[in-house]
Amino acid sequence: MNSNFSSMGEVLAHLQKENINNLESRAGYIQGFIDKENKEHGYEYDRYMEFGAANFTNVVTEHSGSKKECILWCVNHYLSLNRNKNVIEKACNALRDFGTGCGTSAASCGMSSLHKEVEKNVAKLVGKEKAVLFPTGFTANVAAISYLAGRQDLIIFDRECHSSIVNGLKLSEAKWISFKHNNVSDLKMKLRKYQNSYQNIFVVVESAYSMSGDLAPLKDIVALKKLNKFYLYVDEAHTFGIYGDKGQGYCHEQGVTQDVDFIMSTLSKATASIGGFIAAKQEFCSLLKWSHPYVFQACLTPADAAVVLACLEEIENNPGMITELHEKNRYMRKLLESKGFNLGLSQSPVIPIFIENHNKLRTVVSELYQEGIYSTPICFPAVKLHEGRIRLILNVGHSKEQIDRTVNALERICIKHGIIRSCDEEMVMRKVV
Repeated sequence: MNSNFSSMGEVLAHLQKENINNLESRAGYIQGFIDKENKEHGYEYDRYMEFGAANFTNVVTEHSGSKKECILWCVNHYLSLNRNKNVIEKACNALRDFGTGCGTSAASCGMSSLHKEVEKNVAKLVGKEKAVLFPTGFTANVAAISYLAGRQDLIIFDRECHSSIVNGLKLSEAKWISFKHNNVSDLKMKLRKYQNSYQNIFVVVESAYSMSGDLAPLKDIVALKKLNKFYLYVDEAHTFGIYGDKGQGYCHEQGVTQDVDFIMSTLSKATASIGGFIAAKQEFCSLLKWSHPYVFQACLTPADAAVVLACLEEIENNPGMITELHEKNRYMRKLLESKGFNLGLSQSPVIPIFIENHNKLRTVVSELYQEGIYSTPICFPAVKLHEGRIRLILNVGHSKEQIDRTVNALERICIKHGIIRSCDEEMVMRKVV
């Protein structure tokens, strides 16, 4: 195996580029890189949280068993409700009253009254007639994208859409093409080009993109419906619960809910549980109940459903959490930008620090870990090969002190490795210009 790989992303890209398909060879490349990393400083993708997700917790390196207390920046519990006492109490009560697992799929009588209450509540919250509950957000997207469109249909999706959407596309019988990320002009051109070539056209976007933190131009996309007929599907995984005055989502905040045909979200982020849903008109939801991921997959547990209900109640009763999250988001972004960090066009509480060089990216991640600050490096295939980054996923539970400490450590380490300039260097460069 080539020992010059700087990241697992480079290993995976090499396997793809060289068309290495032999099982033993592929596994050998992967294991060889992991072994090399473990001999040096530990393989970051095998690290785990000793006592579960929290803003400050023990991060354990599996190979060595070593652990370190860290400020954690890689968990999507935006409202920090996974540690909320009321939420935990209601999960415990559900375990006692409903037992552990469901034992079968929704189509085979696997749901409980808690599951049905989740469906009713999320549909009402996002402003749709009905909602269908799935065991995960990933399978919700796979189910909808693979099953809604038929052989005579076209799906046009944003090129930065999540892997769950892409996997749904691959399983669909429809034709599918991408449009340039958040580029309404490119989408408009493709709609115009294919408008009369297919029975139905679906446009699939995310309200906030998980790897870049970019928000979708939903108003501009909806405006295209006046000129072109299409169904609009919006994945609100990273906005449900944290946009809108009561967590209704970004579609609601932008005033476009009625023009969006399908609203999807996971339940593992703002609502700190597991599962996913598709909200739409009743007929579409009835159709989705015959998708394979719905029919042939066991339901999420009753306790998980109870967590979702408890989180929705907390959000309704304490909407100030949403305000506080966005205030901290603005604070952290302003601080990072003042230090010269490249945050791209991001706006949501997903804050990317773009570092193209994989060696530097992983060095920064490693040195941050040594200082008790942890997030994972984002490399191929999550992003393009030369679009590496660190994601800082801001939760409302992060304190201003933790934000300051993280930004100061990032500044010091990134100046050291030539990723950003120091204030003195910046002043010299301005004088030269």
